[in-house]
Amino acid sequence: MSVDGFSVAAVVVTHNSERFLPELIASIQGQTRVPDEVIVIDDHSSDATIVLARDAGWRVEAATSAATDTTTRIAQNFTQGLRAARDFDIVILSDHDDYWLPDRLEHQVQEFLVHPDAWMLASDGRIMNSENTLRDTFPVPLDWQNMSRTRRLRYALRHSIATGGASAVRPADLLDPKNKAVPVPDGWLHDRWWSLAAVAADALQIDSQTVIEYRVQDDQQVGLDRGRQAASLPRPRFRDVAKLRSIARLVTGR
Repeated sequence: MSVDGFSVAAVVVTHNSERFLPELIASIQGQTRVPDEVIVIDDHSSDATIVLARDAGWRVEAATSAATDTTTRIAQNFTQGLRAARDFDIVILSDHDDYWLPDRLEHQVQEFLVHPDAWMLASDGRIMNSENTLRDTFPVPLDWQNMSRTRRLRYALRHSIATGGASAVRPADLLDPKNKAVPVPDGWLHDRWWSLAAVAADALQIDSQTVIEYRVQDDQQVGLDRGRQAASLPRPRFRDVAKLRSIARLVTGR
């Protein structure tokens, strides 16, 4: 454990990521505070992804998801990574094709020190080769801090407010079997569901700091494209809303 008192792991999901990993590896190794471990969940790469990750000293696990739809498969891969990192205090989530700004990890650890009750920290990112940020595409109301939990949850059910690649979580909270945050229901992305669970528990911290450079690609399965994002926002089913209500009652008593 480092001098900040937290043990920190990074979780990266990969699939034929050879062309992106050198930049990601360099950005993680260049952090002002490096992670204690990097855990890779590799989804059947056929290129040099695994070799590059292991050469960087990262732990690699083969993805176990058998889901056929992309959204569920991505969520299950990240859930596998979260479970592999369950003994760490904080998990930094990372897409395989992003670039971490040098103080990303140090900043996010400090945010958890300031907000000890947070389950999830939703930071911002700068879109590569653009002046825009993730928050420009997925805005959060200016009065978010003053909104009631019910209003926040209603808003979060209709809008993405946390991009996984720029987020960090506390695995002990999300993996607590009583709060039903894990496993992620089929059809949901991990970041969408975990952010909703955190909102329900009054435990999502919105952070304006830019912590990554976010890469936009034409072949992204889910990204900034409005149509693809719309497809990643499932219509909440009764059983899913019931889970969120259960989380709220468990944590807040209401």
